[in-house]
Amino acid sequence: MLRVSRNLVALMGSSAMAFAYLGGAGAAVAQTVPDNAAPAGEAPAQEEAAQGDAPVDAAGTQADIVITGTRLGSNFTAPTPVTAITSERLESLSITNVGEALIQLPSFRSSSGPAQQANLGGSVGARLLDLRGLDPQRTLVLVDGRRFVPSTAQGSVDVNLIPSSIVRRSDIVTGGASAAYGSDAVAGVVNFILDRKKKGIEAEVVGGVSQRGDDGNLFVGLSGGTEIASGIHLVVAGEYEKLEGLGDCYSRDWCANQTLILGNSAPGAGGLPANLIIAGVNTSTMTPGGLINRSYNAAGQTIGTTATDPLRGTQFLANGTPAPFHYGSLVGPLFMLGGEGTGRNAFIAPFRLKVPLQRISTYAAFTAQVSDSVTVNADLSYGRVSGTVISNVMRDYNATLMGRIKRDNPFIPATVAAQMDANGVASFILGRAGFDLGPSYAETETTTYRGVLGIEAKLSSNWTLEGFYQYGKTSFHQRTYNAINLANLPRAIDAVRSGGSIVCRVNADASTANDDPNCVPFNPFGEGNYDPRAAAYVTGNGFQKTDNDQHVVSLDLRGTLFDLPAGPVTVAVGAEYRRDEITGTTDPVSLVNGFWTLNGSALAGHVEVKEGYGEIAVPVFKDSAIGHLLDLNGAIRRTDYSTSGAVTTWKIGAVYEPVEGIRLRGTRSRDIRAPNLSELVGPRTRRTIGLSDPANGGLQTNPTVITGSNPNLSVERADSWTVGAVFTPHGGFLGRFRASIDYYNIKVADAISVLGAQTLVNRCYEGVTAFCSQITRDPANGNTILQVDDFYLNANELRTSGFDIEFQYRQPLGSLGNINAQILANITNELATGGVDRAGQTGVRTGTIPGIPDYVIDGLVTWSIGNVQLTGHGKYIPSGIYWTDFIGPDQPGYSITSPKSVDNNRVPSRFYLDLTARVTVPVSDGRGFELFGTVNNVFDQAPPSIPGPSGGTNQILFDPVGRAFKVGARVKFGG
Repeated sequence: MLRVSRNLVALMGSSAMAFAYLGGAGAAVAQTVPDNAAPAGEAPAQEEAAQGDAPVDAAGTQADIVITGTRLGSNFTAPTPVTAITSERLESLSITNVGEALIQLPSFRSSSGPAQQANLGGSVGARLLDLRGLDPQRTLVLVDGRRFVPSTAQGSVDVNLIPSSIVRRSDIVTGGASAAYGSDAVAGVVNFILDRKKKGIEAEVVGGVSQRGDDGNLFVGLSGGTEIASGIHLVVAGEYEKLEGLGDCYSRDWCANQTLILGNSAPGAGGLPANLIIAGVNTSTMTPGGLINRSYNAAGQTIGTTATDPLRGTQFLANGTPAPFHYGSLVGPLFMLGGEGTGRNAFIAPFRLKVPLQRISTYAAFTAQVSDSVTVNADLSYGRVSGTVISNVMRDYNATLMGRIKRDNPFIPATVAAQMDANGVASFILGRAGFDLGPSYAETETTTYRGVLGIEAKLSSNWTLEGFYQYGKTSFHQRTYNAINLANLPRAIDAVRSGGSIVCRVNADASTANDDPNCVPFNPFGEGNYDPRAAAYVTGNGFQKTDNDQHVVSLDLRGTLFDLPAGPVTVAVGAEYRRDEITGTTDPVSLVNGFWTLNGSALAGHVEVKEGYGEIAVPVFKDSAIGHLLDLNGAIRRTDYSTSGAVTTWKIGAVYEPVEGIRLRGTRSRDIRAPNLSELVGPRTRRTIGLSDPANGGLQTNPTVITGSNPNLSVERADSWTVGAVFTPHGGFLGRFRASIDYYNIKVADAISVLGAQTLVNRCYEGVTAFCSQITRDPANGNTILQVDDFYLNANELRTSGFDIEFQYRQPLGSLGNINAQILANITNELATGGVDRAGQTGVRTGTIPGIPDYVIDGLVTWSIGNVQLTGHGKYIPSGIYWTDFIGPDQPGYSITSPKSVDNNRVPSRFYLDLTARVTVPVSDGRGFELFGTVNNVFDQAPPSIPGPSGGTNQILFDPVGRAFKVGARVKFGG
């Protein structure tokens, strides 16, 4: 509770500061949906509009509402918090992608997008929705209340594929909703409500660029709707978006300073802690032309010590000439401070800070009222997202890839060969960063098709039957280029002279069983001194093709059972059948994980799900002596998975309004998530990362990490509850104010997750022996880590708790227009996964799970006057810690001799301000023309300079671009 109190105090102070920055104008474009609302597709009750509970748009008028938190009718007061983001927010901030707008909200963890996936491949640039920081797999994504087909390798939905131009509103249910909507709704639900009654034509063109001339972007959108005949309506939309992305780490000063984690030789040595987060870190055991790290005699034993080794410290210049290597200070097995290598650190150089991306998304929605009681609807959608990701350049400092260089290798320069003979050196380790070979890279394309056919029949004035069939298909294709072939590279490096020619040893030894006629010897000394045919031999191309197919059949009956004095008792019952199937093919090399990075996988599997559910709402009293109203709600669902058996989920909730304008609400639920097909049989990928080995005194190493599926997973179960209050005073000054605060608490048992290689190594060292079996060590080389299997696991317990807070105020100014202001905030009290609480962690170390800030504040203020609208948007991220496993000097338990000690474990705060101006030019009746411009990151705030997965920051949470500009135009005809 002390932590919560501190965060509340800090949040109130920061909120005041945010409003001071923003000025005094705003549009309330995201709001807690009033609890008395209609189900999806219906208008709100008239009495609701009369009460003034409806949200307002930019002009201050009441907007239509449909509610997502329940399947019941409009007389139910929903206990589940629902926040709505309208299309007005996107227009006010010049945002062209609804996923980008949602990720801005404090209740979401920024964990995906074009600035992520710097070297992993997969669905490049996917925008995934991650409520509560519980991972996207636990956020259920719906379109008009219906599931959207999975579109990523993690089984989650890439919202890039949903056109923003016909999304009227996005509802965020921030509580467990599995009983109402099914599996995956552990963190909540995001329901995209389409504008199925859209009329007229709208076109939009937006272009932008950063102040530094990169991150160019272009968006073109066209949407329209028309009534074809009486009762028949058609809506269509199409969008194209192109993002050019950013360069690598050296394209930004905050990253080019090479801030990395530098390990001390021994914790406390030289009066320094075990770890230093410091700028100017270079590689100490590899260079682009090669660096000799250790010498061995004929018996395979090291010669002397590292200080007396006769060849250690000999590097090879670009032309292959030997030269002494100039070491810096604090020299470790991977890094050093200073010395040679500035500007060519292979751990950060190739990765792009933001990947290039192209998106096409189209949608058509057809609605026909066949009779007074029957309506049919059909949806067709197509989307394609393509991108390019740059992976690693070859990094080998300990001979795990190339093998040792033997004395009879004819590429060894004569002066080095003479030194070897003079000192009895039979072989040596060459540390090499393969800049000359270039990085491996992948081009990816995700294509999604979806069709829905539905019918709604009013059986009577009180009962409605609704059903639909849906088919969706996602095809993912990744083409990998220039990937290091793990079998071919050491064969090509191990060259000998035979018959006057240089050949691969396997083709010159006595055995014919290991011959490889395609092998071409590779000269590793210097840069680009190899035969091009050798480069073609040691690298290769691969592919991954994966198809996800989904069939859904659903039937839903809802209506009124009987009337009570406080209102009708409403129920909904239904059944659903779903079949998901995944198939994948890959190249023969990837099939055996034969590439160093970006391997594909062959996979196949399916799951069938049968569900039955029921929900009931009971109005207990209304306008009584003990309160204005009390409503109760309950839901239950039985789900049978062909892969993991049957489970039951349930929810109970209540809303109590002691006096008009003050509403108390709460829910308690049991939610589940079954392992999806990607987690059970999906691909396993290979990469290498730098990590610290606490079992070897914090030794820094660079092992292979295998990440991916696990067929032995079981269902995870979540216990969730929320309790909150909504304040909607009526009349006068207070009538323009509304606020809500909700507390949430979610505990997930047997949570399915990838813990991160560094976390597995740490937890094994701390005594969790179950994780030790996933770590492979090399007993012959100091027991160093060779490989970490970071598969999906049912890993202990996942817990999170915190508060969602929202304030809104609107003020008419007479002839000066009107002001709308809003603040959304989230306080995270706990986010524990794998036994580690990551609340307050705003840095992210490679091979670990991201954390979440202690709190985040998002403020939006708009001043509207006539045809002009000015909007300010601010976001504040408080100071946090870099990594939960480090202990800095200002933290309890700090000891300079501890392997967890670090010189600075703090990440500074950031405040970002965006400004938008919009001018509407009326052309004639039914037509409109709008010009707008936006400056993002007005103060050009650089992100904190801290080690990250692709360089010098956590570029998902913090803006890596800097000040950037957008201009555009919108045209509307009809409507």
